[in-house]
Amino acid sequence: MADAELDVSVVLPTYNEAQNLAELVPRICAALEQAALGGEVIVVDDDSPDATADVARRLAQSHPVRMEVRTAERGLASAVLAGFALSQARVCVVMDADGSHPPERLPALVRPILAGEADITVGSRYVKGGGTQGWPWRRYVMSRAAGWLALGVSRMKDPTSGFMAVRRELLKGLDLDPIGFKIVLETEVKSRSARVLEVPITFTDRRSGESKMSSGQVWDYVRHLARLYRYRYLRPRKKEDKETDPGL
Repeated sequence: MADAELDVSVVLPTYNEAQNLAELVPRICAALEQAALGGEVIVVDDDSPDATADVARRLAQSHPVRMEVRTAERGLASAVLAGFALSQARVCVVMDADGSHPPERLPALVRPILAGEADITVGSRYVKGGGTQGWPWRRYVMSRAAGWLALGVSRMKDPTSGFMAVRRELLKGLDLDPIGFKIVLETEVKSRSARVLEVPITFTDRRSGESKMSSGQVWDYVRHLARLYRYRYLRPRKKEDKETDPGL
């Protein structure tokens, strides 16, 4: 299928996700096929030492997979942006490669955008029908606290979600420059007039491999949030911003 005919590109930023990728990609492709959505998977790997790239190459022999291995640059957010740049589909999706985001919910995220009902859809743990599985109470409290900190810049109930679909044309006009890993929050804040829809998902903890969560990432989130508050309240506002900003 030619790129121009694609409904969706699913971007998977990876680092040491060989075992999870082998299971996840077939599930993504099956979910898209069952929903009659023309799609592809774009794997952007940060030169993983566990041969994630080799797994992606093998998957590409039987599934619509493209990949890029980065040796000079690192980081989840920049990997997502690299994947978006490779896409020619109508909708771009980003999701975790560790299996925590259910690929079976992809049609629910993609269809509202294809139907013109939303510009951005976000897989949400905190709207009706959403939830988490396998989380210790500490992880839940941290997630909710991070969401509360973002109340001044985000309309979402789950602003720290990492599962998002976005109309690709919208991305062309955005100056995305995230710190760390919260590309979803960055996209929502900088697309002031975009129609955002939260879709319930059940988030499950990774099945294999090591979590990427660290104290450094928590600090990156705080720095990123500070930058977004400055963008929201201190940046000189253009006339079109004032006319279209829906407020908080």
